[in-house]
Amino acid sequence: MITNIILFIHIISAATWVGGGLLLFGMGIYFKDPVVQKTIYSHIGPFYGYFQLIWITLLVITGALLLNQHDLYSQIFTDKFANSRFGELLYRKLAIVALVILATIIHMYISLKAHRRERSFKEKMISRATSMIIFLFNFSIIWYAMNISQYFI
Repeated sequence: MITNIILFIHIISAATWVGGGLLLFGMGIYFKDPVVQKTIYSHIGPFYGYFQLIWITLLVITGALLLNQHDLYSQIFTDKFANSRFGELLYRKLAIVALVILATIIHMYISLKAHRRERSFKEKMISRATSMIIFLFNFSIIWYAMNISQYFI
């Protein structure tokens, strides 16, 4: 029962995290006028950033709890685990999660630093790159999560 509650929170958090990214990505495509984009993102951006911090934090916490619920902390660093298909999938997912977290930290740092002022060219490029990394890697994480889930059915 506890595992199902943790998994439920994990899935809701993932859906919200990825769904929010899809919304912003879609708005960037739909609203082509740079003035409109700047207006939208300057108002939504700060709220969205703090909102997303809640979900990524919940994802990390519930992910760690799920590892514990499945008694994986005692196995995760063994050769047997590392050489298994399940271990390979989990390691890849965790590596991509770490990259998404790093990209999120960089993106938020630049966003907070440049809030209410025009970003430099370098800041814009780094911000766009980290946004794209987060956006694309989120789908990879979901793919690995789907494959990992097959070991628990």
